[in-house]
Amino acid sequence: MSFLENLKEFFTIAKQTNFDLAQVYAQTPNGVYSTGLVLLVILLVVLFFIRRSIKISSAVKLASQIQNSKDINEYNEKLDKLAAELPKRGLKVAQTLNAQKNEILEKELELLEELNIKEKIDKYTQIASKYELIAKNSKKYAMNELTSYYDQTAKKLLEVNLIEDINTYSKNAAFNENDLEFVNSIVKYANTTPNPDEILNSVIKEINSYSYAYNLDLVKFTKALTKDESKQVYENCTNNLELVLTSGEHKVSEIVLSYLLEENKEDVYNYISTLENKTYLEDLYHNLFAKKDDIDLDLAFVANETKTNVDYASFIDKKITDNWKDLKLMKHIIKAPRVLETIGHVSYRSVLERIEKLETQEENNKTILEALQTARRAEALAKEAKDIARSK
Repeated sequence: MSFLENLKEFFTIAKQTNFDLAQVYAQTPNGVYSTGLVLLVILLVVLFFIRRSIKISSAVKLASQIQNSKDINEYNEKLDKLAAELPKRGLKVAQTLNAQKNEILEKELELLEELNIKEKIDKYTQIASKYELIAKNSKKYAMNELTSYYDQTAKKLLEVNLIEDINTYSKNAAFNENDLEFVNSIVKYANTTPNPDEILNSVIKEINSYSYAYNLDLVKFTKALTKDESKQVYENCTNNLELVLTSGEHKVSEIVLSYLLEENKEDVYNYISTLENKTYLEDLYHNLFAKKDDIDLDLAFVANETKTNVDYASFIDKKITDNWKDLKLMKHIIKAPRVLETIGHVSYRSVLERIEKLETQEENNKTILEALQTARRAEALAKEAKDIARSK
């Protein structure tokens, strides 16, 4: 018999036996199996619709309550789930989301306010991506208002809101070493966009509003930047600091110079040797010259061609006199720029003669030492040969 005939037989016999399943099964087992299968299918369909109804209710509740999130991470988790559920849970979810869309956005912007700029960049990009997904997944419901809103808002979050937050950060930042990770995060994000300069120009403008000659925090910030991570900001700050140190025109504060002496002495030597401001050069002379136990720093002053009222010759004469046995130091001093012009030919020739004598003495001492070492080796060999002869 066919499936339908089995069902018909089941109900006919069941009616005759007053639904005594034992008697029914004895007379038509196939009818019982067919009926059981139908009931199972009905049960599964009921369960499917109940489960679907629960999921729809859950998605509707999620859409209506996402704005109650306590922090940005909870908000992100719910938004992620909502974006995934939207195409599977029907029109009602889309309608609820459409009704709540403004409140959801307001809550998101409120939660983002609590974050630093590095965290904001991370969260803005995540949320914009999920908004794009919501716009894509809502197209099946032909709700142009919902789709258009999330498509446009995804762009606005990055092109307007995030840019405003970056500009606000830049205007309030001190640009010290603590800002390094934040600036690097801005640079990294900017370089993922079609036009990085639109973002970075405002940041660089704010950085350059501070003085590279007087602001020690800015100098430390500049020295902490790296070419790989800081890219355009590194290039800007490094070039500006170099310009300040090499132009010969800028007054660089003693605090900055003292710091640079610890970081890169050559920058300071070059700055002092090329400084053209007579008054400021003399001020630095009184505070730095012969004060740091750094002969190269002192010689940088000597190398400067700017006319001043400073007597460098006496310093050099005293330095050589006090260290007349230090051949290496005397050679270093005598070879330095403008030492000849500073101490004059007579003194210069006298120092050269002294160096020549020391070199001769050093060479003689070396010859004598080698002869003594040779004699000691010969004596040791003779003693060893004598001991061998005695042992025989």
